[in-house]
Amino acid sequence: MIAHVDVDGRPEPICGMDQWMPAPARILAVQTENFNTRTFRLQFVDPVLREQFRFAPGQFNMLYAPGVGEAAISISSDPARPGVIDHTIRVVGSVTRAVDAAGPGGLVGLRGPFGKPWPMKQMEGHNLVIVAGGIGLAPLRPVIYSILNERDRYRRVVLLYGCRTPEDRLYAHELEQWEDRGAIQVLVTVDNATAAWTGPVGVVTNLLKRLRVSAQETIVLVCGPKILNRVAAWKFLQLHVPPSRVYVSLERNMNCGFGRCGHCQYDKFFVCRDGPVFCFADIADVFAKEEI
Repeated sequence: MIAHVDVDGRPEPICGMDQWMPAPARILAVQTENFNTRTFRLQFVDPVLREQFRFAPGQFNMLYAPGVGEAAISISSDPARPGVIDHTIRVVGSVTRAVDAAGPGGLVGLRGPFGKPWPMKQMEGHNLVIVAGGIGLAPLRPVIYSILNERDRYRRVVLLYGCRTPEDRLYAHELEQWEDRGAIQVLVTVDNATAAWTGPVGVVTNLLKRLRVSAQETIVLVCGPKILNRVAAWKFLQLHVPPSRVYVSLERNMNCGFGRCGHCQYDKFFVCRDGPVFCFADIADVFAKEEI
């Protein structure tokens, strides 16, 4: 049995009969990305759930550390290989520390997938500019995998990625592979360069000076800290990219995953249910308000 997919491309959650109930998953491997960020490869213990699970790029799971709590974590693996599920996690809180302590072979709980994904169908036939800052590359990694799996569906694809130092880059080896394959253009900038760094230095939006954007033929995806989301979105609007073609992934405190608890309310939306991916045209009137 394959998970149902609804009209906007999101597979239904695989959470047994109760969306509140996490399913056991085993940590197969842990890859260190930088000093406080690791990618955990998980697999459902139940082979039936393993077979049923599907997700769309941009969706997230609720990751449960037994006896500690839950955290919403974006899925960062290849949607074409749903039997294993990657989560790239910054180890900073009690839940993420507990998951980290479990290590390879440890058990955690998973609920999901939840959330509105990136608009993969609408992106077909367009130029794509993907803008990521720091750990914001994790929710966009499945987009890149999907593009590479079906490269002929998309036109020019550019990834703009910024982080604090060269050592803070996520998926450093993959960034080089993606560029070497020639299927997408990869531009990486850092805030603070080391002696060995020969690439650009500065904020990621400075990389726009290196691009010529065809406004009516381009779709933009942005994910990063709040300030990056705002600045990048406005930059593309100033380049006359229509608001309906700019998408941002927002971060919010999410406790339930499906719009019941109210913790992630964003004006009239719930980020867990109506996002985390939003079309800028839908949130333009509240996007710059600090109190929202």
